[in-house]
Amino acid sequence: MANPRQRNKARSSKTHKPSLNQKRRMRQAKRKPPALKGPLVLQEGWDKTKTVFQNYAALGLLPTIPLPSNVSRSHKAQVSLPAPEGVKVGFGRIVRDEEGNVVDIIIDEDENEDQSEKMDEDEIIKEGEAETKLMKELQRIASTSKPVKRHTSTSEHAWLSSLVSKHGEDYTSMSKDKENVWQKTPGELKRMVKKAGGVEGLRGV
Repeated sequence: MANPRQRNKARSSKTHKPSLNQKRRMRQAKRKPPALKGPLVLQEGWDKTKTVFQNYAALGLLPTIPLPSNVSRSHKAQVSLPAPEGVKVGFGRIVRDEEGNVVDIIIDEDENEDQSEKMDEDEIIKEGEAETKLMKELQRIASTSKPVKRHTSTSEHAWLSSLVSKHGEDYTSMSKDKENVWQKTPGELKRMVKKAGGVEGLRGV
């Protein structure tokens, strides 16, 4: 026999389950933006209220190549960059005929070398002034970074020592051994032995 509470639930058209819109809102609330991975100086300078392009522009990380304004999203579309105006000092322009053969090379020699060197120095100074504090810090981190040294774990060292004591430098036989439960290939085993100190190091010589 049904109790009064069950009768009321059967009569009522209301349900305690969330609707589709409520489920969608709950899923969106659980979604969190991915954490920004990178140097601490980049994380501190990143503004979450801006887009990626705006952040790159504010941090001075945009490329110096002139980008076209209207770009197709198709992978097959070919993008042509705007041609530079005139010929820079120290550069030349190659003239070709209809068949693609080089006919002439035009070099602007109106200005002397001193002026060209002065222009190069001015450009370098302007580029240095345009560099932001973040870019200098990233360059400093990149210049002082060192590769992470990998170490072999104790269990892996004991496992490799057992294989080396059985087969020596025969990595093909190692790969076919029953102890090779991870089915490592001869190349992988060779790299693992080298990282662990070589055959002599594993033998304890």
